[in-house]
Amino acid sequence: MKTYQVAVDRIIDTPHQAVYKIVTDMEEHRRILPKQFESLEVLQGGSGAGTVFRLSMNVMGARSSIEMTVSEPVQGRVIRERDEAAGVTTTWTLTPSEDDGRCLIELTTEFRSKPGLAGVLERLLSPPVIRSMYRRELDNINENLTTGKAPRK
Repeated sequence: MKTYQVAVDRIIDTPHQAVYKIVTDMEEHRRILPKQFESLEVLQGGSGAGTVFRLSMNVMGARSSIEMTVSEPVQGRVIRERDEAAGVTTTWTLTPSEDDGRCLIELTTEFRSKPGLAGVLERLLSPPVIRSMYRRELDNINENLTTGKAPRK
């Protein structure tokens, strides 16, 4: 089965621990999602490893829902959200600056591609749209953590 990846990164102008909290605490995370993410429903847990959540999206008029299970392969540094059935794995890698005044977020998602021509079109057309959504999400994180204001969607 073919897969494709979408990745973005950004320096967040706040310490690692604040970034970690907004990425792993689903109540916090819900506030910074771009408008294409219509809902985030916590099914189990709520913060960090073991959390299970359902994310509903509307991307270019196509609605979908995934059920992600959170793990932390490297505690506090690497957060993985996975929906085995959908073939989607998102990895957040958090790297604090030497003085811990800032934090680099690397956000990468691997998708299982559809077969045939539909898969070719998906691998061609989806990455730019998803990359734009992810950039907005990282901008929202920075805005929320540096100004305390609710980010624009």
